[in-house]
Amino acid sequence: MRANWLPPKSPFPVNLFAGSGLLLAPILVLAMTLAMTLALVSPTGPALAADRNEAFSSRGLGIITCQRYLEEKAGNTESYPFFRSWLNGYLSAYNQFQPETFDISSGAPIEQLIAAVEQICEADPQRPFWAAASRLTRLLYDRRLTIKPELVDLTAGENTVTVTKAQVRRVQQALKDRGYQVGVVDGLYGGNTRRALEAFQQSEALPVTGLPDTATMAKLLQ
Repeated sequence: MRANWLPPKSPFPVNLFAGSGLLLAPILVLAMTLAMTLALVSPTGPALAADRNEAFSSRGLGIITCQRYLEEKAGNTESYPFFRSWLNGYLSAYNQFQPETFDISSGAPIEQLIAAVEQICEADPQRPFWAAASRLTRLLYDRRLTIKPELVDLTAGENTVTVTKAQVRRVQQALKDRGYQVGVVDGLYGGNTRRALEAFQQSEALPVTGLPDTATMAKLLQ
């Protein structure tokens, strides 16, 4: 059984978001405006998409301050999931336009990425949310995937996940570092890896699937 993710229903009507002076629309419109207006920041130089003075227009949730984001997260408000969706859109656009970049996050789950953005925001709550996302890309740059990796389908019982061999290796190494017996760290999913994952999932009160699913990787690789 595959888990299909659907975006949450937008809590935003097409009106002014309180205190921001920003016209917000449902998530599809946010994603489209992001893709059209996103500025991509090089890890070593100026913005790749901006005017001659390196200025650019940031749309959607990107202009909201980190402080506001942290408040939305702390209150677990209806708005909070849309910051996660915005970040996904930002990173997808980065992957499309940044040279020699297939995936800036190397397949990291969104839970891990949004946690990293939260730490960046806590260090400077007055920076806009887009700047925290930009900072994240610079931190991830050296470990990005530069070419499309080989994908593998892993099945245990009725459950299937699709991951890369590199992700399996990361999971194996993380399990080994925690004292679980995985055998050789080779990116191959076998009985040792499955049993180690089951033991880890049980210890963390996660659904015991024996697979490196999103929830498990978020907990294991944090």
